Amino acid sequence: MASLSHWAGGLLDRFGARLPLVVGPAISALGLGLIGWMVSRGAYWEFLVLIVILGFGMVISVAPLTTTVINSVPANQTGIASGINNAVASVANLFAVAILGAVALGVLNHALDRHLQGVTLSTEVQQAIQAAHGSFVIEPALSKIQGADRPAAETIIRGSLAESIQSVLLIAAVLAISAAAAGTLLPRSIKITDPTGS
Repeated sequence: MASLSHWAGGLLDRFGARLPLVVGPAISALGLGLIGWMVSRGAYWEFLVLIVILGFGMVISVAPLTTTVINSVPANQTGIASGINNAVASVANLFAVAILGAVALGVLNHALDRHLQGVTLSTEVQQAIQAAHGSFVIEPALSKIQGADRPAAETIIRGSLAESIQSVLLIAAVLAISAAAAGTLLPRSIKITDPTGS
């Protein structure tokens, strides 16, 4: 993102606000969806490629969005616009982490409960699954299991964790698609009005 932000800022001059703010979130949604799809099956280098796709979508979105916000107000109000933009972004990040974290934890716990009900498991595996409730760190739950039961417990707990991550990535992809749809509502060019009439 750092290396391409100058280029992305130039997209606004070439194409206006609408195109980057539709294409960028759409590419981000693609990256998020592909990462979610690969969570339980991908190799490291495949994730690296998908994260580059996500980052490319983000860089197309962020610089034009910030520039659009700043350019949509008179010059004497750009500091206020920048401050409001940063405050909104910070609050949105806070809510996203809190809400999506709670969703991921709920999905994890539900998936673990489903595995407990679905098959006959040894006492050790059941205890490991119970210990994995409410935590994204799986090693403590597995640390007391040795021998033949460990792979079964590990498969269930890792699979449940992958389910929770996939659900959050799917929600994020839907939100990115919604942002792309909202971008279509932008005017092709934003005119700055001077409230003083001068």
